[in-house]
Amino acid sequence: MKKLLVRTLTGICFVAVVVLSVLFGDKVILGGTSLISNVFLIFTCIALYEYRSALRETVDLGVLFWVVAVGIYVVLSCFFPLGGLEIGNWFCLLFLLSAFCLLLLLPLAALFQRQQMMESVAWMFYGIFWIVVPFSMLNIYYNEFRFDVGKYLLLAFFILVWANDTFAYCAGSLIGKHPFFERISPKKTWEGTVGGGLLTLVAACFFPLIFPSISMNRLEWIVFALLIVLFGTLGDLVESMFKRHTGVKDSGGILPGHGGVLDRFDSTLMALPFVTLYLLIIYKP
Repeated sequence: MKKLLVRTLTGICFVAVVVLSVLFGDKVILGGTSLISNVFLIFTCIALYEYRSALRETVDLGVLFWVVAVGIYVVLSCFFPLGGLEIGNWFCLLFLLSAFCLLLLLPLAALFQRQQMMESVAWMFYGIFWIVVPFSMLNIYYNEFRFDVGKYLLLAFFILVWANDTFAYCAGSLIGKHPFFERISPKKTWEGTVGGGLLTLVAACFFPLIFPSISMNRLEWIVFALLIVLFGTLGDLVESMFKRHTGVKDSGGILPGHGGVLDRFDSTLMALPFVTLYLLIIYKP
């Protein structure tokens, strides 16, 4: 009973922090940066710490990894607000900027390692593309869309991510029998995965009524939800694979009853880039 109470209270606090950050994300604080940039910079640093700690037995990422990772987050979160570019050029600039930073700085960081230099480079690249880039994309929703639309698009994204996780857990607990990917995630079942996905798509059908200020029809909302279901599920499997490789049960313990930041954002990190690209292509204010 006590564990359930702790888990519930932690979940409420976590959801409250994310929702308030989304709804008031454009507020400027601390050196001219937005609230959402600062909140998710904290989440990024915690996730990077969990990532580095989990890898400690495999490869010891140097201190310069922190400098490079946080620096790239700051650069990208400042870069994303620049509007007025065509979508193709915008993404080319993003790719070139992040690739240049990574190709230049990460090998330099690895040079300080006495051994396992190439493994260090590989894990540094993966950590930055997996954690830093998705979190730094959140400013798009406050600059490429009107604020009254962008904040609700982002809120809808998190609601559907949480709905998919919750529905999958409930369906798996009630009717789950057949393992979905036993080698990586023994507790995940086909019934839970498919059931959670279908219920999430059904929930998305009501989003034109829940978010009337967003000019998306029912089919566009369903595709929006489908991307979250597909890539969110992949993100969950990727994080499970990472934990199995490193031999950790939870990525961290900062969220009692829930594990670490990586445990809570596993679906978000994989789904956010694809959903954001989809919205930039199809959304017409």
